[in-house]
Amino acid sequence: MSELSVREYLRVSKDRKQTGKSPDQQHDENVTSIERQGWTLHPDPPYRDTDRSASRYATKAREDFKRLIDDLESSAFGADVLAIWESSRGSRRVGEWVDLVDLCKARGVRIWVTTHGRLYDPANARDRRSLLEDAVDAEYESEKTSERIRRDVRAAAEKGKPHGKNLFGYQRVYDEQTRELLRVEAHPEQAPIVQEAARRILDGDTFYAIARDFNERGIASRRPTRKAHRENYGWTPPAVKQMLSMPAYAGQRQHRGEIVAEAVWPALIDLPTWEKLQIVMSPPDRKRTNDWPAKHLLTGIALCGVCEAPMRVGKQNAGVKKIDDEGSPLPRATYNTYVCSGVPGRPGPDGKKGFHVAMRETHLDVAVTELVLTRLERPDFLAMVGERGEGNDTERREVLEEIAGYHAYLNEVRADAAAKLRFNLLLDQEARIEPMIKAAQARLEKLSEIDPFVLTLLAGGAIRLEWTDMELAKKRRLIRAVMAPRINRIGKGWAGHKGINYERIEPGWR
Repeated sequence: MSELSVREYLRVSKDRKQTGKSPDQQHDENVTSIERQGWTLHPDPPYRDTDRSASRYATKAREDFKRLIDDLESSAFGADVLAIWESSRGSRRVGEWVDLVDLCKARGVRIWVTTHGRLYDPANARDRRSLLEDAVDAEYESEKTSERIRRDVRAAAEKGKPHGKNLFGYQRVYDEQTRELLRVEAHPEQAPIVQEAARRILDGDTFYAIARDFNERGIASRRPTRKAHRENYGWTPPAVKQMLSMPAYAGQRQHRGEIVAEAVWPALIDLPTWEKLQIVMSPPDRKRTNDWPAKHLLTGIALCGVCEAPMRVGKQNAGVKKIDDEGSPLPRATYNTYVCSGVPGRPGPDGKKGFHVAMRETHLDVAVTELVLTRLERPDFLAMVGERGEGNDTERREVLEEIAGYHAYLNEVRADAAAKLRFNLLLDQEARIEPMIKAAQARLEKLSEIDPFVLTLLAGGAIRLEWTDMELAKKRRLIRAVMAPRINRIGKGWAGHKGINYERIEPGWR
């Protein structure tokens, strides 16, 4: 046989240590067999795909396999023989393997399989059949392996066992001899971070505030970047929300998006609290929860009363045009206004096209703020909470009457103690009655089914004072929890008037 020129294709599916050891071993064996045949190795480096699967379940592209195909198609391969260590190194997909064999046939390239110790000619019918039978076998073995892995993963999930990478907040304990997993337990440093984040969200903190605080405290992020070329941004608002959305922290084992069992690891957040947390983070009645980048109080919260589209902020010219002493126009003053974000020109329910509604930002902010605070200050607020608490109205009112009765009794005791100068009587009765009031308030909170942040604010008492110092994201959260204001068109008789037109605002109490 005349001297032939050979190029290699090397591949390994898993290379966790990124050493390339397996492809190197393939290369060494290929070279030995090629030299034994008296052939010449092509001077260009081998085509090489490390840590790349060739099955149909592969998630990463094989860059050098594509380069090999491109070179064969363009006649740039430059060798007589394609050497591979075994058939499955080429591909585990029949269709892909057929394309490779056909290209080699068209370019007169033969295929050397080192483990077979044989040179195949794709133009030879018997050799072609042998190559294609290898492809069928490789794909079949790949499918069997995949099915077995899926069964094993599902069975492990149904037993509550962990799978994949270790979850932030936990640590795995292995037997020192066998390396068998013994248990999964709470991580002494990370678990409190998860619990703190959950507690702070329920208390009214924002994802942004929590992420910023964690970064300032130097707390390592859940998924630290291990690759030098990728920047580590630390904790971000979406990362905090994603973490708290995972059922695993409630001790639930999830498989393919479905909770299938109780997990073998301890819950960091009890299940009822975790379920309440999901409602707070992603209320079913609204899609957008990322209030951290918002710059205005009511964007996306206030709705157009005509088309029900959310309101955005725009600029409106103020006053008339003015000119300077030289007759040049001066820049006009502007103010912010909430504007319907519906498509311009789209007809509303009334059939009219064009602009729907707009309202000065300062006017709407003041009006909605006053409506919310006045509502929260009502002693019967929790009894008025909307649809989510329907069916509990009677029971809620009974609890409210119970709380009012306790307060009335304490007021009578205070008056009697002051008249008789027996303040020890007042202290004794307060010690007895205050736990009853707290217990009744706890029952009322459960019946109300409202964002815990609202309940925390109510418990503080000084609602208006709290509002003054509250950050914007928390104000938006509070408003979302109790109302969805709708802004209607200006009514007759209001055109040209100044001041806040409260009649245009429908509170939309929840």
